[in-house]
Amino acid sequence: MAQAAQVIQFPEAKAPQLEDGYLRIANELRRAITWARLTAYQRCILDVVMAQTYGFNKLSDDIARTKFEDETGIDASDVRRTIKQLVEMNIITRADGRYAHTYSVNKRHGTWVLPDARKLVNKPGFEEGNHPLTGGDSPRNEGGNPPVAGGESPPSKDNLKTQNQKTTSKETLSRSLRKRFEIFWVGYPKRKSKKTAEKAFAKLNPDEQLFDDLMAGLGRAKTSGQWANPQYIPHAASWLNAGGWMDEIQSTYTDAELAVIRGYNEVLGEHVGRVDETVFVEERAGAIRALITLGTEKRQNPEMWRDYFPWVKANVEMPPTAGFDWLISPKGFTNVIGGQHNKADKR
Repeated sequence: MAQAAQVIQFPEAKAPQLEDGYLRIANELRRAITWARLTAYQRCILDVVMAQTYGFNKLSDDIARTKFEDETGIDASDVRRTIKQLVEMNIITRADGRYAHTYSVNKRHGTWVLPDARKLVNKPGFEEGNHPLTGGDSPRNEGGNPPVAGGESPPSKDNLKTQNQKTTSKETLSRSLRKRFEIFWVGYPKRKSKKTAEKAFAKLNPDEQLFDDLMAGLGRAKTSGQWANPQYIPHAASWLNAGGWMDEIQSTYTDAELAVIRGYNEVLGEHVGRVDETVFVEERAGAIRALITLGTEKRQNPEMWRDYFPWVKANVEMPPTAGFDWLISPKGFTNVIGGQHNKADKR
């Protein structure tokens, strides 16, 4: 007699529940993000910022770069580049925080730096705060922000100036603004072209909060390896116009830079001396990037170093004080490739 088939009951997969957390966002902001047509990386980073702020009923939050990497699966170098893009586009703001950089979403989407065709405010028939809501009863104030009279969103953290604000015809500085400029000027390490710097400062017109952010960014830049060599310090006006105070200072090697260090250690480490990849040296990182760029531009091979280090081991007699940094420096690379240290020449 045939046995009845045994039915195995599999547990039903649990569907996402609101009780486990949810994100409140105004439909207007959602539509503005849709119209902005961000890249995939940009949207991923923006989603993390919204989740860490609106998802926890906050306006801003300290978010470590590793958090962005863990939540998106994006490489560290791409995370840095994408965050910088969104800051420059004025879609998110970034400032110094207690534990990491503090991020927030700039809800004044009319100030986003986008082509006019990708701005929601330029959509025919758009009226701020006066369009039908779709997809649910989504409040205008995300993350529990208190409403402001007139339906306006609270000012963004970086205290953006209104679009119609302009400097005076002579781009002069007020007394308080001049005082701030002089503090900035005394602290800037390359004091050249002061009049041009004054104009850039007047155009920026920083209030107290923005000035504090600017000086904090200047302090970080002055202690970074990037400015260790005076020739790499930009003029003050160029630094101000480019928003240099918002630049994220690199503190760890990228994956591409680590690959070069590990390739060297594997081939030449025991013979010449290993490089500690856990100790970040900014000048070394810059030299590695320059070597990768050289391979890309001159030999159409960004991984030229994979052939370079084995060739050095087989053909070059290293000078007594030479090591990794010398090998990848312009002078060392030129001398080695030029045959000045070939073993055959020492016989």
